[in-house]
Amino acid sequence: MDAQYNLGCLYARGEGAAQNKAWATEWLQRAADQGDLDAATWLLFSSPITDDRRKEFFARRGKPTDRFRLTFAVPLSNGKLHRRPCSTDEKDGAEIEFNLGLLYETGSAGFPQDDEQAAEWYRRASERNVADAQTHLAYLYAAGRGVGQSQIEAVRLFRRAAEQGNGIAQVNLAAIYAGGSMGHAKDIVLAYVLVRHAADMGKPLALTELPKVTALLSSDQLLEGQRLAEKWKGNARWPPEIAERLGPPN
Repeated sequence: MDAQYNLGCLYARGEGAAQNKAWATEWLQRAADQGDLDAATWLLFSSPITDDRRKEFFARRGKPTDRFRLTFAVPLSNGKLHRRPCSTDEKDGAEIEFNLGLLYETGSAGFPQDDEQAAEWYRRASERNVADAQTHLAYLYAAGRGVGQSQIEAVRLFRRAAEQGNGIAQVNLAAIYAGGSMGHAKDIVLAYVLVRHAADMGKPLALTELPKVTALLSSDQLLEGQRLAEKWKGNARWPPEIAERLGPPN
């Protein structure tokens, strides 16, 4: 029963095998038919709930189990297992993946410090467009921690996160253009715009860096930066004029 439940969850989440709801339903149904309440609960909420399905669920006599029930586990320093439940919600799954990466990177909450595992979980969350995961993964690529060092990949990830409004990514991208590093032409006006936008959004790091970047500008450059900054407000993605200065993404 536990094996059927776990296999169904792996198919449901697409871990270790391609995501396949039909196979997930097949294995979870088998577990539910043996009295597995968790599997029955998944089946109940995996499709629109009808009166017949609700009656079928409450007619079961299953009991929750504290045995091996998970789609992911890691041994903690206290000898216990950290477990994640079966889930098909994309937002919830992306958050789980980012948090697992953070726990591995920092070695906190009993997790072993492991940059390779951190990078893998950040990669999964990055593919679901989680800006914080993209930023953390960019740092790992820049430093060559847990992945092969790649400044190109670091810039690509910082850019993806910055376009979504991640303040830390915007400040890091600004530093690249301010110094003309990592293969990008120097553009101090663009650097100012990136930091200014993050500062306008109240990002602490940007508020600290903005005076430093502003001091590098001539009066004409400052006017140009302010003009561009006025075109990029709030949570909107950067306008075409800024995208043009950034150049095509890698």
